[in-house]
Amino acid sequence: MNNCYINDLFPATVAYQDFEAPDKNLVKFSLDFLEKYKNYPFYSPCISTVRTKINVLDLQEFSKIKENIVNLIHVYCDYKKIISNNLAIVDSWLNLYNKNGYQDLHHHPDSMISGVYYIQGTGKKDLSFQAPWYFNQPSFPDFSEINLSNCYNVEYESVTGRCIIFMSHLQHRTFPTENRRISLSFNAKYI
Repeated sequence: MNNCYINDLFPATVAYQDFEAPDKNLVKFSLDFLEKYKNYPFYSPCISTVRTKINVLDLQEFSKIKENIVNLIHVYCDYKKIISNNLAIVDSWLNLYNKNGYQDLHHHPDSMISGVYYIQGTGKKDLSFQAPWYFNQPSFPDFSEINLSNCYNVEYESVTGRCIIFMSHLQHRTFPTENRRISLSFNAKYI
C-alpha cells in the first residue's frame, strides 16, 4: 500500500499576546482623541479615526504599545518565516464601540499584516475571523469533529491589553457589544 500524505494548506495564522493593561491616562487620552474626530464618516456603527489619516501609534502616548506591537509582529513573522527587515506599521487608528457598536465583515487591503490592540476590552468573544475558504466553498461538508482546521470561524476575546495580529487578507468582524470597547487597529507592510 502506498503512503498517504496530508497537508493543511494555507493556514491562517493568528497570534495574540496580553500586554500590561493601559493606564487610565491612556484610556482618557484615547476617548478625548475619539471625541475630537467623532464626526468623521464611517460605515459601521462605531466611532473611528481611520479616515483622519493620523497614525496614532506615532503619537508619544502610544510609544510603549507600539514597541510591544512591533516586537509581536517580529515574533509572528519569525514563526511564519516572513522576512520582516523592511516591514513597518503604515497606519493605525482608534475605534470606539458603545452599546450595540460593531464592525461588519472586512479585510485590510493594501497591507500585509494587520492587528488590533484593546485599550478597553469587554472580556467577551466579540472578534470573529472567517475561514478563508468560506465564501468559495460551493457545498459545505458535515464534520465528525470541529477543530481549527475545518471550522467556519474562530472567535477571540477582547481583553484589555491584548494584541491580536493576523495576515491582512483574513476576513474578520466584531459583534455588537453590550459594554464600551476601545481598540487600536493597525496595518503593516513593506516600505
